[in-house]
Amino acid sequence: MPALVCHGPQQASWDTVPDPAIGEATDAIVRVVATTVCGSDLHILRGDHDDIAVFAYRAPHR
Repeated sequence: MPALVCHGPQQASWDTVPDPAIGEATDAIVRVVATTVCGSDLHILRGDHDDIAVFAYRAPHR
């Protein structure tokens, strides 16, 4: 499935990542029809939060 992956400050790309899988009885897979990007995602992408940025990070973080 496609995912926006942040590889480092100001380095993001649409990558193909594995489809999610059910691992626990309480898990669910949902189809997302609309989403947005949080301001925190933009700060991480810009490199404003070097102390919390983990790469390769998939946005959005929610």
